Amino acid sequence: MMATAVDLAVKNLKTIFRDRVYLFFLIGMPIFMMLLIGLAFRGGTATYNVGYVNYDGGPSSRYFINILDNASALPLPPNAPLKDVLTMIQFNNTDSLENAFRQGNIVAGLIMDEGYSPATANETVTLFVDESTISASIAVKSTVATISSILAGDPLPKEYWKQLDKPISVEFNTLNFMVVGTLTYAVSIIVFSATASIARERDKGLFSRLRTTPMSIKDFFAGGLMSQLVISLVQTISVFAVSYLIGFRPMGVTGMDKAVNMMAAFVVAMILSVACVGLGLAIAAFAKNEDQAVGISWFVIIPMMFLSGTWFEPQDPTMKTISWAFPTTYANKAIRAILVRGTPLLDTSNYLVSLAVYAVIIFIVGVAIFRKKTM
Repeated sequence: MMATAVDLAVKNLKTIFRDRVYLFFLIGMPIFMMLLIGLAFRGGTATYNVGYVNYDGGPSSRYFINILDNASALPLPPNAPLKDVLTMIQFNNTDSLENAFRQGNIVAGLIMDEGYSPATANETVTLFVDESTISASIAVKSTVATISSILAGDPLPKEYWKQLDKPISVEFNTLNFMVVGTLTYAVSIIVFSATASIARERDKGLFSRLRTTPMSIKDFFAGGLMSQLVISLVQTISVFAVSYLIGFRPMGVTGMDKAVNMMAAFVVAMILSVACVGLGLAIAAFAKNEDQAVGISWFVIIPMMFLSGTWFEPQDPTMKTISWAFPTTYANKAIRAILVRGTPLLDTSNYLVSLAVYAVIIFIVGVAIFRKKTM
């Protein structure tokens, strides 16, 4: 019996090793994921963009901002130096500062009133932070508190700053951040679904038989796109329904505000689904069969999840630049701005237009590649 089992094991291993494509995915996938993790988080200490408005303009307030931007320059014992983790960006007024914060261009905002001094920071400095991004929240708060305390002569860091008069966010928490990532992940699975479905139909000879029927290839692609849009709609509704039950609440002062923001998020999800179908078409065109199509699709989906801010923001500058090659980057930034920070839909037009153009181009390119390779 043992000899038979060994023979079967050897036979199975030979089958696996003969299928080079399958072997590549089997061994290459974990290596690929480890490389992505390493590349996303390499580069040492992460830096965070913090906007500020300095209504004081005096030497003390300018020095405070300069030290926040260059914390390592603060004279401290060699065994306890501060790291340069904040990049300070100046704004002319509070409105422009808050707008940049809502769109996700900065992770925190600092407002310095007239009459600032290190001893009166609790009366003249306002700090607000994106609590949904845990690493940024901790880094910004601890750095500002430590430097404020050192300049004031306090022995220990203290969080002593004013609260924002009109809070920007109704509920800032990690759940809000994760819900948006889960939503874009769910929609991104359409890349896999579309790739597998199209490759399966091709393997069955559907496209050869289309030539003998009144149905055109345009009808097939239009029908496929509509079906995937329906799936995306169901996914979006399901994610929001479950997340609402476990505590997620979209940004909005009134019920109408929240409803409008939810509808805006649906719009972004639908545009993202078109882009994902286009990617699926291109992948299916290059794959020789359904199995290869499925494997290649995951080699596209995984980088999208790791690099586009789905569940965490990449820290390496090069990886941040590469992330703009994925449609999920635009979708994540747009939906988080709308649902987590309450940004009006039109104020996210830079992300929406980019995502829409991406979706149209990748869908047209996907159709063209598929027709050339298959028809």
